[in-house]
Amino acid sequence: LLHPDQVVLTEKLAIKYFGSAANAMGKDLLLDGEFPVTVAGVADNPPVNSHIQFDLLMAFALLKKKATEQWQFDIDNFWVGGWPRTYVKLGDPAKWKQSEEEINKIAARFSEKEWKENKMSYRYHLQPMKDIHLRSHLRYDAANNGSLARVKVFTIVGIIVLLLACINYINLTTAGAVKRAKETSVRKVVGATRIQLVRQFFLETLMVSLIAVLLGIGLIYALLPLFSQWVGQPYELNLSLTGVLLIAGFVLSIAAIAGIYPAAILSSFNPAISLKGNFSLSRRGNIIRKSLVVFQFTISIGLVAALIIISRQMDYIKNKSLGFNGNAVIEVPFFGEKVVVEQYSSLRNRLLESPYILNVSKHSQNVVGGLGNGWTTTENLKGEEISTSLYSLAVDTTFFSTYDMKLSAGRFFSRDFPTDSTKAVLVNEAAVRTFGWVKPENAIGKRFGKGDNTQYVIGVVKDFNFESLHKPVEALLINYAKSGSILSLKIDTRHTDEALNHLKKVWATAAPDLPLQYAFVDDKINQQYGNESKMQGVFYGFAGLSLLIACLGLFGLSIYVVERKIKEIGIRKVLGASVPGIINLLSKDFLKLVLISVLIATPLSWFLMNEWLKDFAYRITIDGWVFMIAGWIAIFIALFTISFQAIKAAIANPVKSLRTE
Repeated sequence: LLHPDQVVLTEKLAIKYFGSAANAMGKDLLLDGEFPVTVAGVADNPPVNSHIQFDLLMAFALLKKKATEQWQFDIDNFWVGGWPRTYVKLGDPAKWKQSEEEINKIAARFSEKEWKENKMSYRYHLQPMKDIHLRSHLRYDAANNGSLARVKVFTIVGIIVLLLACINYINLTTAGAVKRAKETSVRKVVGATRIQLVRQFFLETLMVSLIAVLLGIGLIYALLPLFSQWVGQPYELNLSLTGVLLIAGFVLSIAAIAGIYPAAILSSFNPAISLKGNFSLSRRGNIIRKSLVVFQFTISIGLVAALIIISRQMDYIKNKSLGFNGNAVIEVPFFGEKVVVEQYSSLRNRLLESPYILNVSKHSQNVVGGLGNGWTTTENLKGEEISTSLYSLAVDTTFFSTYDMKLSAGRFFSRDFPTDSTKAVLVNEAAVRTFGWVKPENAIGKRFGKGDNTQYVIGVVKDFNFESLHKPVEALLINYAKSGSILSLKIDTRHTDEALNHLKKVWATAAPDLPLQYAFVDDKINQQYGNESKMQGVFYGFAGLSLLIACLGLFGLSIYVVERKIKEIGIRKVLGASVPGIINLLSKDFLKLVLISVLIATPLSWFLMNEWLKDFAYRITIDGWVFMIAGWIAIFIALFTISFQAIKAAIANPVKSLRTE
């Protein structure tokens, strides 16, 4: 961009307007209907996971010209705002903190007079580029931010699920050790050392792990596109040299975790005892296996409880009153264009000709997640002047009825009061609390601004959530909108298509050169919680997978227990034991393990989920019944898993089990 009248398009935009990137070069465009520019280059489309998203790049000099001519605003002397984002390339990145101090000294030198007059100050902070994606959660942050906490949660849960699978392997291998006791003893008799036996069993585990990883990589390649589409983020499996080394280390680690203990057990058999057929696993080994089962079900119960809590919180968010009704409202941005501003009254009247468009209003910014803030002065309850930064929104007289907002005190803007357009403001209840006015009635008549810019509070609006429910409602100053940038249409949702068709028809004649864009406010509200909804879905998968793994482990262990007690069961049946009695005999020990898991999982999952809920300003309380349900689910699944083997053993012919006696 060597000249102010040059722009760079993305490949996507070049194809949209000119058919191809090559055809776009040197072509002329008209920005905002009055700024002629020439396409000087075409850039690759920015990656979806980048926080720098654009369709068109223009010279900053053109923005300065537009600001001066249209808004009478000198950007070069704007030292008290957080817009636009500024990128700084440092000579020595290690000294970025020192550079931050130098920037603030310069800002203070140029703004000292203004800061003193308004009793305010700004401080600028540098942020390393690598911290933006996961460690940045600022008020006007870049798009496509991730959550470091969420990454940690899913990493931990993934590791836990992997550990559950390793525990299954350990349990099933050691439980089946009796069947391999004679094989191991024969090897020892013919000269095999313990180290050789450990190596053999470790290599067996390594082969199983390697096959599992290869199958897993295949599944990832098959399912990753679907997963990326579902979560709305691009993911790819990078099999670079580093990636291959990581996978190799991963396979060795899993083999070590899952293979060393079974190998040590299998290699420790006494040939003299095991070859006689009198071998049984030690009491210590049984305790270890039971402890591992408890660990598995503790994790599974915790995940089920977490899933219930996440679902309840999401339902609470979806159903909580936000202080306004956006269910039947469409926002139509017009960016302050003169063609709309100058004919707003007639445009509004033409839109209202449709019986399916119930109201039309204009305002300065998106009601949900789009409000800006600025500095102003006001007075506290004692009349003392204070300087503060607060959110701001400009609206017309019909805005509050469009969104069904309510008053706490005073009145709304009205055409019956001509001075409302210049001298009146409204605030929300949060502003009353912030400035110490105690009651909404005390806010009426309070001053904002100075000199010719002085305005007075005429009303207090009940709090409404203009940010997500992660944040509490903050102080808001509402001015009268003389021009606006967005239209809001309240429609009859039973006739949405008819209302939209009328909007398109009116827009095509009123502003033919301004592309019509619109969005439903309730969709914007739901988009604020997209990550939580995806997290809920992922937790469904993790919880189901962990329960399945735990049940497979329990199923394998129940097979081992039944085989070990097969003669005891036969004797009991001969002596008159009933089928329910034998089922109870085989099930009660396992149910004790599940109950112990419930007792351990309850406080752990309560603590962890309470920490997660702290991320929401508005949240549910965690009730005890959540853990009762999670426990009953685990008990039911455990009973179902065990009962198959228990019933099979209980109805078996005792003659077969006692034949060798």
